[in-house]
Amino acid sequence: MKEETEKRRGRDGDNDATIGNIWAVGRRLTDILLHNMVQGFSISTFVIGKDHKVIFWNRALEKLSNITADQIVGTNQQWRAFYAEERPCMADLIIDGITERIPKWYVDKYHKSDLLDEAYEATDFFPALGKEGLWLRFTAAPIRDSGGQLVGALETLEDISERKFAELKQRETERELHGIIEGSPIPTFVIGMDHKVIYWNRALAKLSKLPAEDMIGTNQHWRAFYAKERPCMADLLANETPEIIQEWYKGVAKSKILEDTYEAEGFFPDLGEGGRWLKFVAVPIRSSQRVLMGAIETLEDITERKSMERELVENEKRLNSVIQGLSIAAFVIGKDHKVIYWNRALEKLSSIPAADVVGTNQQWKAFYSKERPCMADLLVDSALEKIPKWYSGKYQKSDLIEDAFEATDFFPDLGDNGRWLRFTAALIRDSKGDLVGAVETLEDITVEKTQGEVAKKEVKKKK
Repeated sequence: MKEETEKRRGRDGDNDATIGNIWAVGRRLTDILLHNMVQGFSISTFVIGKDHKVIFWNRALEKLSNITADQIVGTNQQWRAFYAEERPCMADLIIDGITERIPKWYVDKYHKSDLLDEAYEATDFFPALGKEGLWLRFTAAPIRDSGGQLVGALETLEDISERKFAELKQRETERELHGIIEGSPIPTFVIGMDHKVIYWNRALAKLSKLPAEDMIGTNQHWRAFYAKERPCMADLLANETPEIIQEWYKGVAKSKILEDTYEAEGFFPDLGEGGRWLKFVAVPIRSSQRVLMGAIETLEDITERKSMERELVENEKRLNSVIQGLSIAAFVIGKDHKVIYWNRALEKLSSIPAADVVGTNQQWKAFYSKERPCMADLLVDSALEKIPKWYSGKYQKSDLIEDAFEATDFFPDLGDNGRWLRFTAALIRDSKGDLVGAVETLEDITVEKTQGEVAKKEVKKKK
């Protein structure tokens, strides 16, 4: 009996030793698998035990931190990889069960993980990492054994610098763009693909009496210009329907300078007192990959210019009426010597209708058989020294009009037997005194000249 009991104890001892060996081998295999798994992570990772000492420090983290595993494993100096002075990493706070202290160290930078229980995530900038610092997104989670006991913590660190710098660059670009648009004296708005307003600058707020806060985020930009809802030009470009722009904007033109850009002018009766004339330009906004992202529209107040143009047209009409109403033949040329006006009296005198000569430089045909300058041409060219060559003994400087010359000459090709004309040429200057052309009037003095010649002959006979 005794011998049998001893044998059983021997067998049990051998079994216990065998189980112990199996457990040790299993634990060793687990450690090897865990080590290989952590080392195989492409994301920087470290693991600490309950004593805060580093158990694993993978190759990715070696490369990121320039600290090798044999320099850090077994120590509690994991902070050296990220901070200039000793302080807890997030994994340390989780080990100590003091997650309420996370806000102290990671204020406005962290949040609880949506995927892992008891895990926390954060994003921060680490100036000592890399050449110019690195942005890291890091996640710390507790490690528990099969019984649920805390045995350590794992922290992963993902380098998101490229994305973060791109985001910061984009924000900086957006701020610069906002500053440019906001500071522009030209009323401007920008819409996205959903037709909602992204930018509405101060100039447009002043012009439209609609503040940016009432417009941004809405698709009611039409209210600034129209009494009823209708598309603005930017909407048509955002819809990729430029072919129907002409249905909404008469006189629209495609820009000769910018691709896919359209320009138009219109009168908006509800803007300002008495309405406003606006020149508006719409341009599609595309990404670097040419993907359509929205449209920008600028609106230039051209009311003053339009008023000046209208006044100029009225002045031209009045001037034309005055010139056409003269009983004395007259024509006007520009700096380019081309005829601007050719009145009815001159049509009758020369037998050349205005339609045949206006816009040409052939005014000489009314007076000469060969091309040569009229006196108005010499004044336009400031070639006063040439007047004697063409009108020797026939001209004089006007006593009444500054920058004017008078002459008398016989034109054999005018009328049936030729005509005597007294003509005066004077410069035309604008309000600034700049030369813009010349006017020449021609008075038919044939009867007067003929009677004078007859009288002279009678006097000679009496003598």
